[in-house]
Amino acid sequence: MYNNNVHTFDDRIVSISQPHIRPIVRGKSKAKTEFGAKISVSVIDGFTYLDRFSFDSYNESLDLKDQIESYHKRFGFYPEAVQCDQIYRNRENINHCKNLGLFKEFCVNGLLSSVFFMN
Repeated sequence: MYNNNVHTFDDRIVSISQPHIRPIVRGKSKAKTEFGAKISVSVIDGFTYLDRFSFDSYNESLDLKDQIESYHKRFGFYPEAVQCDQIYRNRENINHCKNLGLFKEFCVNGLLSSVFFMN
């Protein structure tokens, strides 16, 4: 880095014992940088399905559509309800869920939350 006069480069080694580990800049007040994998999971009737496992930084809100489709592929029908954090509440996810008949909004303690229900 010094010889090339750069401050960053892709896929740098952070740990000699675990060279696959990459820092993920999250911007959270508690921990601005996290290490390890990001995962997307679905919990269905007490069973946990690992839908995505990645050491790269990505916006997890992009996973909702794929997770709903994975559910349909696994079980042959769409879920009765989908519960998620507010990060998943974006225009693309809302439109996808509305097209499937899964969308309903409600407020909890004055905060707008999203839960997607089958009608």
